[in-house]
Amino acid sequence: MNNTTKKITNPFPDVISDDEIEKAFKNKETSVEKIYFKPAATSDNPNPKSEIVKNRFLKNVDGEYIVYKVYKNDYVSGKNESQITSSQGVSVNGSISKDGSIYAGSEQTITASAEPVDFELNGYTVAKNCKKSIDIRSEYAFKNYLYLKLTYKYKFNFERFKFVYVYCHHAGCNTSYNRYFSAADAQFHFVDDLQYRSKNPNGVDKDGKLKQRGNSDTHPSLTDADKKKGTLISSVPFYEIAGLADISGTSAVITDKAAFYRTDSGDGKTSILSFDKDPDIKYAKRPILTDLTGKNIPGYVYWDNDIDKPQNKNHEFANDKDTKEDPGNHYLSFAYEMKDGKPVKRLTRKHYYVTFRAIPTQLVVKYKKSDGTFESNAKYELLDSGNAKIGNEFAAASGDIVASSINDLVTMMKSTDTTLLKGFTGYLSNGAVYLTPGNYTVKPTAQAPEGYDWVVDSNKQDSKTSADINIGLQTGKTTAIQFITFVLKKKPTPPIPTPSPTPETTPTPTPAPETDVTPELEPIPVPDVPDVPDDSWIPLPEVVPENPEYSVVEQPVLNPVHS
Repeated sequence: MNNTTKKITNPFPDVISDDEIEKAFKNKETSVEKIYFKPAATSDNPNPKSEIVKNRFLKNVDGEYIVYKVYKNDYVSGKNESQITSSQGVSVNGSISKDGSIYAGSEQTITASAEPVDFELNGYTVAKNCKKSIDIRSEYAFKNYLYLKLTYKYKFNFERFKFVYVYCHHAGCNTSYNRYFSAADAQFHFVDDLQYRSKNPNGVDKDGKLKQRGNSDTHPSLTDADKKKGTLISSVPFYEIAGLADISGTSAVITDKAAFYRTDSGDGKTSILSFDKDPDIKYAKRPILTDLTGKNIPGYVYWDNDIDKPQNKNHEFANDKDTKEDPGNHYLSFAYEMKDGKPVKRLTRKHYYVTFRAIPTQLVVKYKKSDGTFESNAKYELLDSGNAKIGNEFAAASGDIVASSINDLVTMMKSTDTTLLKGFTGYLSNGAVYLTPGNYTVKPTAQAPEGYDWVVDSNKQDSKTSADINIGLQTGKTTAIQFITFVLKKKPTPPIPTPSPTPETTPTPTPAPETDVTPELEPIPVPDVPDVPDDSWIPLPEVVPENPEYSVVEQPVLNPVHS
């Protein structure tokens, strides 16, 4: 066809303006291009906005890559073929294990897939959801500008994504290669070593050393067949250790982002840490190991780390094949969060921990007797901030104590003869207690003489029978000692109790006498008897009490006797 006269207008002036186009072509440029990424709509973001793509790192959400391209044709009269060719999208992905770990790239673990593209030319839709290359040819070169819009469908788990489009005419070809890669970085936290061991006890080996996070992963949820598919790159380092906070006043160190991608002949990768003669330092800044272990944190000394390292002789980052080529966990890489056996999120940041221990403070407890000497063989009890008992009772001191140097304390901390106190609250060495920063309570357990109590030696009148102490950081050049002295205090004599007053009793009222209501007795009739002289006396029979052992004997009536 011949389009030498038809005027074509800019179909996307809000993206690439006519002024931008004219300016570019005046500067002898052959095309103008802008690429945007538009996230897919979600319930949280139903109306997402497009954002311009500024680098080659893939997004970690579903969406679309949208290419806006304007070509200029140097018109030549007569028959002159031109051609536009656009490839479909191509995603390259590797195998993922059930625990979210990934397999290093190999012929057995890598697959490539065609992804659909929508093709628009000069504002007209040429193809939608096309998974094949699109080729448009003309016998006559276009006199007007060519406005190309390509929309590539993208999924969050594409690990590598590429697409190509070409415009050719009599003067040559203008080819655009677009390759995007997964980005990865690492974050190094500075944490208290004893807290690390408390929060992550499985991260410590039998010798008390911290395990390398990825290299120590045994992938317990995978079968032997799963493990034999290829070299596994662990997902463990992509999760922070729950409840483990950075040391106050420190900031985590984060590497630059670097591309990581898998191919059937190996992986494109960058080591976690830099090293002498590192060829990748100009692309991605990373610290060397001593930058981390040599960090100055007042009151602390470096102890250990859980960083994954190359499998060379000294397990160190170096300019060698083990560090730069051999697959392993010591590279900036990615893993996946899994749900029901499927990936739901790509994880691109590894978390490693560099541990430090606080310089402890020696606790010295004494019992001072009334004569000024100190109790020997006495003990005391120690509680943590939650009032939980720390170990058994500890020995009190009876002699002079000299402060140790920082070096001596560090030597004590590292000695195999030193034991850690319960709850990682400090150390016990040769009977002496050394506490890490925190709040504690010291209670006397020695028997006091009768009538006395052991109380904290204090100028205060309300001396307590226990001491609450706060152990701080040892940030000076010399160390301090926390002294607690208990002294005898006479128990107060209990006051004589004051008798309680006897309450006055209210007299009980005497009830009024009851009225005699005895019924009047009927007169007893008197039997008739013969008249006898007034002074006559008639004896009555004697009444004997009733008793079965006795019988009543009737006495004869005697003749009356007259005087």
